Amino acid sequence: MDREIAPEVRKRRLLRRIAVAVIAVAAAGVCLAATVEWLRPSLDRHTIDIARVERGSIEAVLEANGTVVPLAEQVVSSPVEARVLRVSHRAGDRVKAGDELLALDTSASRLEAARLDDTFAQKQSADMELRLRLEESVATLRAQIEQKKLDAQIVHYAAEQKTKLRSEGLIAEQDALGATAVAKKTDIELRQLEEALARALRSRDLQLSASRADLSMAERERTESRRQLELAMLRADRDGVLTSIINEQGATVRRGDIVARIADLSSYRVEGTISDVHAARLAPGMRVHVMLDNTTIDGTMESVDPRIVSGVVKFYVALDQPSHPRLRNNQRVDMTIVTGSRNGTLVVRRGALARSDDAHAFVVRGRTAVRVPVRFGLAGRDRIEVLGGLRGGDEVVVSDVSEIEDVREVRLK
Repeated sequence: MDREIAPEVRKRRLLRRIAVAVIAVAAAGVCLAATVEWLRPSLDRHTIDIARVERGSIEAVLEANGTVVPLAEQVVSSPVEARVLRVSHRAGDRVKAGDELLALDTSASRLEAARLDDTFAQKQSADMELRLRLEESVATLRAQIEQKKLDAQIVHYAAEQKTKLRSEGLIAEQDALGATAVAKKTDIELRQLEEALARALRSRDLQLSASRADLSMAERERTESRRQLELAMLRADRDGVLTSIINEQGATVRRGDIVARIADLSSYRVEGTISDVHAARLAPGMRVHVMLDNTTIDGTMESVDPRIVSGVVKFYVALDQPSHPRLRNNQRVDMTIVTGSRNGTLVVRRGALARSDDAHAFVVRGRTAVRVPVRFGLAGRDRIEVLGGLRGGDEVVVSDVSEIEDVREVRLK
């Protein structure tokens, strides 16, 4: 026969069951909370970059590349078609003004110069002969006119006398009329001679002008030929360094071919390139920052090449310090072109901000980062302007968090 359980025992058993149930429920709640917290997105403070929004100045820039080139470079071209007889210097040599660079075989050019000398002498002789012949023709016409004037005076005097005698009835009227006709004929012949003289003078001037022009052309050709011969002994016209030169003795060069380049390596400028997408934003006068390792040299865009080659626009930068000791010929550099600037505005370190069209940022709020919409303005190389959505002193995550860009809030560990 069973015995009745004591009330104290039943009470202890009930309390034990209640305690086990409470512990189980608490454990389940802790596990559920831990699971939810574990599934919630988070960021480790030690692996992300956080920047503070503050007031300051900013420059909107475009990034470009460039090459350091000499500020001044002399291009030496061949004045004649000739063969290289002697090369006096090699690329990399320093030269002074007046130093011989190379000598050309000018035998053919000398023959051409001699021919032009003969041509000039012939044209000069022909000009003198033409001048003498025309002057003689004009002189002959002038002598004929003087003679005809004397004849006119005589026949006019005779006509007047016969007219007077006819009025007195001493000669026949026919004789008086004949004398008058002879006087008129003489006047006509005199006018014809004077007109012939005027035509001869105009013709003389035209022929002499054409002859002088022909002679002048021959003289210029002769002078140019002599000058080209003098230039055939190719010399440097400034101090500098030979960056290139024809080094093959016996090579044939044509007139106008570039045979050497002399650069002044004491001062430089930068030849920049940038995508043609930004071509419309470039303009002479823009400020440019040129980066050389840890050194920055400022400059001004002096010109923009209007041509687009293979999707690239070329421009040239005049440096504020063209003789900076860190500059080297053909040195590759990075540049930033300042397209706009603003002072006293909210700015933040750029990092990965505004890399996409979705203008949002994660702002630190205690132990969480909240995603908020932001309006950005001018974008610089390292900083970006904040127009709205953030306040001065806000801390913003500037690391690349694209994997959680659709999350409204993340916890910070």
